[in-house]
Amino acid sequence: MVALLSMFRVRIALCSALLIFLLGFWVKISGHDYHAYLPTRIARPNAVIFILLAPNRITQALVALQNVEDRFNRRLKYPIVLFTAEDEVDFITNEVRTKANWITEGRATFATTMKESWDIPPWMDQTRVKSSMDSIGFSFGYRAMCRFYSGFFWKHPALASYEWLWRLDTDIQFHCDVPYDPVERLIESKSVYGFVQVNYDATWVQPSLASNVSQFMYENRHLIPADANQHFVWKGDQAVTKAMSGAGNNEDWTGACMYNNFEISHRSVWESEIYTKHFLSLLTLLALLTDNFVGFFYERWGDSPIHSYGLAMSLRQDQAMQFNDLGGVNYQHQAGEYECPELQRCACIKDSASRSRSFLQFIYIRLSRFSFQISTTIYTRMES
Repeated sequence: MVALLSMFRVRIALCSALLIFLLGFWVKISGHDYHAYLPTRIARPNAVIFILLAPNRITQALVALQNVEDRFNRRLKYPIVLFTAEDEVDFITNEVRTKANWITEGRATFATTMKESWDIPPWMDQTRVKSSMDSIGFSFGYRAMCRFYSGFFWKHPALASYEWLWRLDTDIQFHCDVPYDPVERLIESKSVYGFVQVNYDATWVQPSLASNVSQFMYENRHLIPADANQHFVWKGDQAVTKAMSGAGNNEDWTGACMYNNFEISHRSVWESEIYTKHFLSLLTLLALLTDNFVGFFYERWGDSPIHSYGLAMSLRQDQAMQFNDLGGVNYQHQAGEYECPELQRCACIKDSASRSRSFLQFIYIRLSRFSFQISTTIYTRMES
């Protein structure tokens, strides 16, 4: 009996070894590097993906969820929080919940934004708010979104237990598999902030933002590290000096923003004293007395420039990482321009059809990206 058991164990060992060999051989001849798809850590980072849903983008959000799961998250298995405004929760029907649950294998939960982080403050002049929307555009929902993402999101109870916060939008598409974990990539490089694209925001929709930020810098200059890479948002040493003195304005602003429709951050970025004070200064009660601090609704202060100003005065250059292999190549936002990589793991064709913008827009974007990469003072550490 003992001999039979020994022979049985030997046969199992030989069969297992043969299966492992055949699997390895198949991987080799198939041309896929599946080792790159395996997690490098035993314990998954404490991270969450979160998306804000608009009522007119529910189907778009479900399509984006499917894309995110197919391209990387079915492997990484990060939980997903889907936010809606409190007065829009009725748009999240049982059908929507069922489909989101099926797509994400039960990892999606729904949450509502806190009322104080979304609604227009009652003391504001509603006529003036409406006039601003009529004159420069950008709906109430868009401006409320900018305010929510500027400083409220990381305080929400649905995200409170997570260290790493990964924001995505509904109007996105990953054309290729992502064969690594971007959160782990940040951890390995000792970075605390990751993004894919640099865009340039307009000054005319937020005429007072730069001057308010400059005033904050002057009043809190003792909190700003000497090695903070402020040249990302201010035009050279002279502009940085001017901003630190409280006299900076839009003429001194580069307009550059780390476009945060794809943004991975460690919560310590937002919980830092300087960023917390930076955001609160934009919500200060002085707004009751002056027009200088009401730009979310009387103007259109964007969450992307507010993040960029705050990070430029708090982080070193090497603490922010750009994922060059995603932005403008794999990852696409709002059907914008992208280039299809010549990789088998990409569901696109490298031809003129993959560039959906005009030729002049394409040249502008390429030059902007090139100038960003060669700048010696740029606020990022490039990742090849």
